[in-house]
Amino acid sequence: MYKSKLYKYSPIIFQELLINAKAIVYRLLREGRSYKLRVEQLLLNAELSREELISLSKAELSKQLLNAKNNCEYYKNINGFELTDFPIIDKELVRGSPNKFLSSVKTSLWTFSSQTGGTTGKPLELYADLDAIIEDHAQSARQLHWAGFKPGDKRIWLRADLVVPMEQSMEPYWRRNIVDEMLMMSVYHINEQTVSDYVDRINKYKPDVIQAYPSALYLLAKLIESQGLVIDVSIKAVILSSESFEPNQAEIIERIFNAKVFSWYGLSERVATVGTCKEGQLHLIEDYGYYEFDDKNILIATGFHNKKMPLIRYNTGDQFVGVENEIKPCDCGSSFRKVKAIRGRVGEYLVSDKGSKVSIFNHIPKGVVGLVELQLKQVEPLKILALIVTGKDFKKSSEIKLINNIKDYLGSGMVVEIIYLDHIPRTKNGKFRQAIYEVRD
Repeated sequence: MYKSKLYKYSPIIFQELLINAKAIVYRLLREGRSYKLRVEQLLLNAELSREELISLSKAELSKQLLNAKNNCEYYKNINGFELTDFPIIDKELVRGSPNKFLSSVKTSLWTFSSQTGGTTGKPLELYADLDAIIEDHAQSARQLHWAGFKPGDKRIWLRADLVVPMEQSMEPYWRRNIVDEMLMMSVYHINEQTVSDYVDRINKYKPDVIQAYPSALYLLAKLIESQGLVIDVSIKAVILSSESFEPNQAEIIERIFNAKVFSWYGLSERVATVGTCKEGQLHLIEDYGYYEFDDKNILIATGFHNKKMPLIRYNTGDQFVGVENEIKPCDCGSSFRKVKAIRGRVGEYLVSDKGSKVSIFNHIPKGVVGLVELQLKQVEPLKILALIVTGKDFKKSSEIKLINNIKDYLGSGMVVEIIYLDHIPRTKNGKFRQAIYEVRD
């Protein structure tokens, strides 16, 4: 909708009418009686004992394995009904033959299609039935509940939606979604010139909760800090999702917005979710899927709830840290397994001058005064382009420090070229890539 000419060239008031009309349709589809009952059940599931949760997980897994084997071309020749009888699959396999993973049974009146490209940009066709859409919405509602959200609370939405046309060069850089009591702010217009407009609007709107891409809110936080601006409202929680982020980024967001950060991990493939409880602990959401980990702690997941496109033992490519083996109850009362961190997609890396793959870059910006945002792009074996957005206090000494940091982690043999930008481009889905490897083999 947001990319259509009708939306782009309409007056703001008509754009907001379209946003609210869409919100009404979504609410009618997703928030009926079955949704409300499911939210109630999910809240009860979080209080189950470990034994009760394992029993529930096994039952859901058995139903999904049976559905896949009986109704999907790819799984029909599987010998056996145990999880280990099924092969591990990945994105490339599903991308090559998506129809083989579709159920031949009509699972609901509606089938919804979507595309995801992740950080690779290669489209992946995915399908889901209405029950799967409702399940995701209910899971999100439980996460909001854990974060302290209550019906009637106001939210700021800072995600990929192109609610403000890219061509617009003056405020307002947001649109009102009255139906969902949400102010939808553009991630594409945040820069040194507009940050005060964003801060003024946030302070006037007085949100209870912020839901955002980590990179977008971190950029906003850094710009607020660099200009000495202040968020002068009481915010219950910030919920970050769709991208990996580092602890130091969460610390800055918490300090600038004076709100606790909650992390929500999900996949378009609908095979896994990870949420943050009220105690701030990350949990594998085990009433959503069954989770295995390989020898590198890469998550292999089987989703329970999408009967239209059941993906069994799907290699997510995401690396987990500190997955709990000896399960102990959390202070929140949940018996969901705990994890310490999610590293995100392992394939995002650069190569050092010695030929080693480097995938952790959070140390490189440290000590670089005035650096707001950084993207590293490797275009030749021994050349790094450092795309940067800077604040007013960025100086020549900052540039020297950044170059030295890059060489510290990628090798002294690297040639580093600094490129100053007002805004670092996002992917088509609005996500930020910290590192891009473009060297041709």
